[in-house]
Amino acid sequence: EFDYRITAPMIDNDDCPTLFFGEMVFPWFADGDFAEVSGIGMKALAESLSQKEDWKPLYDADHMRMVLSSRSKAAAAVYYDDMYVDFDSCMKVTRRGGGPLEKCKVWITNEYQHSGLRDNGA
Repeated sequence: EFDYRITAPMIDNDDCPTLFFGEMVFPWFADGDFAEVSGIGMKALAESLSQKEDWKPLYDADHMRMVLSSRSKAAAAVYYDDMYVDFDSCMKVTRRGGGPLEKCKVWITNEYQHSGLRDNGA
């Protein structure tokens, strides 16, 4: 069960980091600000997904290595402070000498945000 207090800055530390959830769906979304979509089954879907335990691997590392070692090329923008994708996870996947995307050309920046835009808070 999601608890917003886990993400509270007052308890932020290495053992309990702030958790961003920009692309997540929680069952309680249908009860509040997103109630207009609850009629299409969002709450039931979120509940079902939260109970799922038989998730398959997100990607096939060996297949990725095979494709990039032969005919394909890959490039990725990786953002230091991306609220959707963990920086350390990106570095692990693109790590030279063993990462499944070790042949991926990586551009690491904070010049842009995850949206590809130069966001200005002013």
